[in-house]
Amino acid sequence: MDTTPFDQDMAVTAAIFGVAAFVWFGWAQEAPPARWRLPLGLGSALGLLLGAVGGLLAWQNWGSGMALADPQARLAFGIVCGVEFGAAALGAAVLGLTKRPKWIASWIAFVVGAHFVPLAFIFGDPWMIALAVLVVLAAGLSVLVHRRTRIAPSAATGLGAGLAFLVFSGRAIALVAL
Repeated sequence: MDTTPFDQDMAVTAAIFGVAAFVWFGWAQEAPPARWRLPLGLGSALGLLLGAVGGLLAWQNWGSGMALADPQARLAFGIVCGVEFGAAALGAAVLGLTKRPKWIASWIAFVVGAHFVPLAFIFGDPWMIALAVLVVLAAGLSVLVHRRTRIAPSAATGLGAGLAFLVFSGRAIALVAL
């Protein structure tokens, strides 16, 4: 079986997820407990490194075909991402306007996580559903953590989402490299 298109998709996925880890660990640094700063910084650096490795692998596998070469898949992807961005922006605006900005990271993580469910079908990767569960769980747990410990929701959300994206970026790299 020819897995070249799968390799290109996985390499691009590794790059995107590595950068996503970098971003989420960065957002977690908004107001974390002092003892979290070094691990969050290391998580950001590792995310950036995995993103670069994924980018290199994507460049090496470019032109071999992708799931989004199919016009219907590309349309579905565009719709899913459009709904994701719209829901994230609308929720963030509502939270900001109603003086609840501390919940924006949790809301955006929820929306980002949820959008991986349809993407799992578009890309034929059921593991994206596991990623969806982990990122949505990070969003939900951030509410509980904040209510019990007063740790900023952005710190808890960013830590959980960042870890999930690190793991899944590493998984995608491993699938391409093997």
